[in-house]
Amino acid sequence: MSAMPEIDNNEHRSNPFRHPLEFIFAEHDRQRIICAVIERLADDLQASDACANAAHVLDHLENLLPLHIADEEQDLFPLLWQRCIDDDGIDELLALLQEEHKEDDDHCAALLTPLRVLAKGGQPANATEFVALALGFAHFQRRHLGWENGTILPLAERRLTDADQAELGRSMAARRGIEFPEKT
Repeated sequence: MSAMPEIDNNEHRSNPFRHPLEFIFAEHDRQRIICAVIERLADDLQASDACANAAHVLDHLENLLPLHIADEEQDLFPLLWQRCIDDDGIDELLALLQEEHKEDDDHCAALLTPLRVLAKGGQPANATEFVALALGFAHFQRRHLGWENGTILPLAERRLTDADQAELGRSMAARRGIEFPEKT
C-alpha cells in the first residue's frame, strides 16, 4: 500500500484498532518477517538461532496467524463484499484468498511438529521435507500478501466508510480480548 494516512504514533500504539486497515497492513509486514525467518531457518537448521527462530515462527503460526485470518474472513471480506461495486471485480479475488486461507491451515499443520522439535533444540525427522514445506509456505505467503496489499487493502481504503472501519476495529479488538476505545 503506497499511501497510508499519517497518524499520531502515540495514539496508534495505544489504540491500534482505531486504524484497522493500518493494523492489517502492519500484520502483513510481520508476516513478511516471518517468511524471512522461515527461510533463514530452512537455510540452516543448525544455526545458533534456529531454536529461537523456530519458537518465534511457531508462536506466529499457532497464535497470531489464526487471528489475522479471522480478521479478514469474518470482518474485512464481508465488508468488502457489501461495499464494493461490480466494476471492482472483487468476487474472484476474495474467493481465491479465502481458498488460500484454507490452504494455510494445511501448510501450518505440516510445519508445526518439525517447528516444535526445532524449538526444543532438536532436528526434524525429515529435514529435506521440512525445508521444502517451509520454503513453499514462505513463497505462498508472499504471493498471498502481494494480492492483499496490492489490491484488497487499497480497495478497502476507498470503499469502507468510517463506520465500517470502526466496526472492523471493534471486532478485531474483541477477537483479541481488548476493549475498543469508543472515544476519539
